[in-house]
Amino acid sequence: MVAFLGFLIVSMTACDKPKVSQQTPCSEGADSVSAAHDTLLVVVAPDNAIWGHLGEGTAMSSVEFVTEGGDTLYLSKTDELSGREATILGSLRNFTDRFCIMVNADTSALIKVINVTEMQEIWAEDNYRIER
Repeated sequence: MVAFLGFLIVSMTACDKPKVSQQTPCSEGADSVSAAHDTLLVVVAPDNAIWGHLGEGTAMSSVEFVTEGGDTLYLSKTDELSGREATILGSLRNFTDRFCIMVNADTSALIKVINVTEMQEIWAEDNYRIER
């Protein structure tokens, strides 16, 4: 479970714009002729996570979310079109906790909610860090 949560955080903290870089492997010795033609293409997906904290309008079926940029979003915990419930990792009790969320295409419903503050408290015991 902890490994999965770590994967979510790492995958949600990509850069703002897609990056494409080409890296040619180091070629030394006998492999230099064949390695010169090998190229590795790395594509990094844009960050579609929203960071912030809960607003006081958060209730049982809806979330008021205040982004780090100061915008307020009013989101449903259930997507009306698909009927799918949001995956919530951690508690929604403390409004001062830092959260990372993912929303559906029309930004009306939550897809995933991660209480980053709770994860940091748990992971601090194992010397893990979350950077953003």
